[in-house]
Amino acid sequence: AVATAPFLHADLGPRHVVLISVDGMKPSVYMQPGPSKVPTLRRLMARGLHAQVRGVLPTVTYPSHTTMVTGVPPAAHGIFNNYVLDPEGRSNGSWYWYARDIQAPTLYGLLKARGLTTAGVFWPVSVGADIDYLLPEYGVTPHAKSLDLMRALSNPRSLIAAYEASTGTALPWPMTDTERTALTAWILKTYRPNLTLLHIFDTDTAEHTFGPDTPEAVAAFEAADANIKTLVDTIDAAGMTDRTDIVVVSDHGFLPSSRQVQVNAVFRREGLLETDAAGKVTQWEAYYQPTGGLGFVFLQRPDDEALRARVGTLLAGIAANPANGVAQLLDRAGIERLGGDTRAAFALDFSSGFQAGGGTDVLVKTGGSKGTHGYAPTHPELLASLIMAGPDVPNAGALGTVRMTQIGPTIASWFGLVLSPQADAPLAVSPRTQQQ
Repeated sequence: AVATAPFLHADLGPRHVVLISVDGMKPSVYMQPGPSKVPTLRRLMARGLHAQVRGVLPTVTYPSHTTMVTGVPPAAHGIFNNYVLDPEGRSNGSWYWYARDIQAPTLYGLLKARGLTTAGVFWPVSVGADIDYLLPEYGVTPHAKSLDLMRALSNPRSLIAAYEASTGTALPWPMTDTERTALTAWILKTYRPNLTLLHIFDTDTAEHTFGPDTPEAVAAFEAADANIKTLVDTIDAAGMTDRTDIVVVSDHGFLPSSRQVQVNAVFRREGLLETDAAGKVTQWEAYYQPTGGLGFVFLQRPDDEALRARVGTLLAGIAANPANGVAQLLDRAGIERLGGDTRAAFALDFSSGFQAGGGTDVLVKTGGSKGTHGYAPTHPELLASLIMAGPDVPNAGALGTVRMTQIGPTIASWFGLVLSPQADAPLAVSPRTQQQ
């Protein structure tokens, strides 16, 4: 039977969920026998279930992570991209760092309202979030002085100092995944929150820098597996195994890339966009915002049908040339069907080997990162990851492909809660506790 109190696990006491995101992890990392040596992921798979995950538009970090904790797509939660829309560069490259921008109920907010405790270490879009033990992800400089800003943004503000005093370890800056994992393990052991969120992302850096499936990327995933083992061992040592569910996810897959397509160069040539001598946009009627493998087109006057038609014709011309690597041109209705940024009039999605660029000099140029994401979620290579294991998870094996919007609602259901009326349905698996 379901426990009478939603935060209790049968007769064992408070339940816990540890949600670990391994940025950029394709399902092949754990579903294929090699080349990655990931014994912890494989053990968790054997204990529970695993799946491929259909992501959101675009397949980038901040919209994806927000979808996982809200159960709704970007069109509903309002985190449309990593970067805010800022054609003229007035925000100094601001990202969607702040939790107040999320326009839908969150998993951590739901639990907090029920009197449960939460923790988050470098979880995207968490600055100012109502999380009990929080070190948010924030775009700061690599200078060591930036750690002082992180101390001020953490909750409680004494969190980093307490960790350093307790462990005798001074946190460095920048921090690595191993150091972020160590902090998370200490929070788990010290405070035993009901929900813990951790973002591991050295993997994403390796795939951007060297390309997916390269030796460097494989090594990064093996290091991520070792960090996950640290958390599993911490849970075991704390005697929490029988009431802790472990969920390992990713936000997107990856594709190799060697060329970038700069749609704003066409807009500039056609007089729809102007720049200064340094290439900074000074005026625009149409603007292309890259997201990696895709980009959204915004119109200064969205209701101007003549402008929309003119821009649509230009984009169709770009898409018609195979040398430009366009996979699909989406209009507003197509963006809406995929749950993307409905402020945009169009989106251009690219094929493997191509990525969107923000420059205005030429349409196609070589360079950019050696691997990227941000494409439409319809590309098979962009499927994300899911592994679940623990007392609420049946030993169900492979589930096939599930929706990213189902992850948060499934975790909420383990606490006997519904994330929100707008959220997707939980995964259709029966908790083991209800089978016994």
